[in-house]
Amino acid sequence: MSSPLREYPISRIVPFEKDVRLFEFDCSGDPFVFLPGQFIAVPGANGKSAYFAVASTPGKSDRFEILVKNMNPLTEELFGKRVGETLSLQGPLGKGFPLDPYKGMNLLFVGVGTAIAPLRSTLLAALDRREEFNRIELYFGTLTPNHIYFGEEMASWHERGATVHITVTYPDETWDSHSGFVQEILRQCPDPLHETVVYLCGMKEMVEDTIGVLKGRMVPESLILQNI
Repeated sequence: MSSPLREYPISRIVPFEKDVRLFEFDCSGDPFVFLPGQFIAVPGANGKSAYFAVASTPGKSDRFEILVKNMNPLTEELFGKRVGETLSLQGPLGKGFPLDPYKGMNLLFVGVGTAIAPLRSTLLAALDRREEFNRIELYFGTLTPNHIYFGEEMASWHERGATVHITVTYPDETWDSHSGFVQEILRQCPDPLHETVVYLCGMKEMVEDTIGVLKGRMVPESLILQNI
């Protein structure tokens, strides 16, 4: 990878659930300019890198955030870091999620689990320009009610003009909304999808199933965007 290493101090760590944390980095001394949907690479000692989508809005020039699930030795090392320590990374990388070509259209965000990170970045960027777009909707699927990342934020997204649909795979007695896979909820949604661009991110099987649902609802493949 040709991108040079950059080093940023950790300014905040927010635990979401046992194995997921939000890491915020201070980039006031070295502005981290990125597009919504782009990601970073964190090199490991074994020569391999872990990749994390930027979760924050590009509108904040003095900080950026990533959402990390602890699932391998590299993320375990990251989970061992504290506020004030630094992280070496490469980026921003990837083509991101463009907004400019789709002014005046409906924006539909679809994702599951920690894949909400690049969708949040793009959705926040769209809400900063709310008057430029028509309907803005997010369909977010997760395992349980305890796995709803950025749940407290979602009310503010609604107030700013986005409609949020959440579905859980394993509901408990406290859950009184959608349950099941996000692509099935999308299949049953009555909202028309003409003039709609879709920002899609998640596990391979979910992405493939969702593309099938969207095509079945007459969304052109050229309007189904992925950030990889």
